[in-house]
Amino acid sequence: MIDYLASFTNTNSVAFPDTEAVNVSAPGAGDGTEFVAILVNDIWGRVQAIMDYAGLTPDGVMEAPGTAQIIEALCKGLGVGPGMGVMYWKNDTPAALGDRVLLLQGQVILIATYPLLAAAVYCGDANNATAKAFYKTSDAGGTTRSTAGTYLVLPDTRGLSLKGVGNATVNTRTKTGPASLGEVQEDQMQGHIHNASTIGYGGNYFPAGRNGSYSSNNEYPIGPPVDNGTDGTPRTGANTRDSSIGTNFGITY
Repeated sequence: MIDYLASFTNTNSVAFPDTEAVNVSAPGAGDGTEFVAILVNDIWGRVQAIMDYAGLTPDGVMEAPGTAQIIEALCKGLGVGPGMGVMYWKNDTPAALGDRVLLLQGQVILIATYPLLAAAVYCGDANNATAKAFYKTSDAGGTTRSTAGTYLVLPDTRGLSLKGVGNATVNTRTKTGPASLGEVQEDQMQGHIHNASTIGYGGNYFPAGRNGSYSSNNEYPIGPPVDNGTDGTPRTGANTRDSSIGTNFGITY
């Protein structure tokens, strides 16, 4: 942005952090801060920079509550706005502190009260009958599902851990959806537990007394001994349990 102190003649040069405008001392005195093109261009420039950053172009509508495109640009450009998840650490409720956040506790909200949130997270008509959350109902209790409902049901995240969804490959094996701790543990052990009929035997690693030979039933694997653990027990050094700390998960509206 421009340096107002260096760009204008009539300012309060000791104001924090740089300077501030001053009124004329009397009508027509000419000693007030100049209203010139450089000031207008600086204001227009920052607004247009935000629009450009968000990939938007002016819609031709005068900025006003409910139609301010600059709000949309800020939300898109900075990744904020309705429907974003937050961890809420403050020592009071969002409502008491005036924050545009709802804690995710399975509550049923009136869509008319939170229209932007509902538009951002609604599961869609095709999923409304089966979705676990973000579905519409026709009653405040959230029991009667209806695509024309005026209420929306939020998820209850209390006591739960969040996991990413989608496809992931772990140890060359494709997992669809989130892996459970048991699956992660099982994957960690895959490199150490093999079926004796599929890996072949021989080499220099034999138990004492075998003298470099092995039985016909392939009971001794190739390679050095490894700590495979036992059923339900991970190998030594495997990280299969995470420590946790409680928090409140919320969503912006």
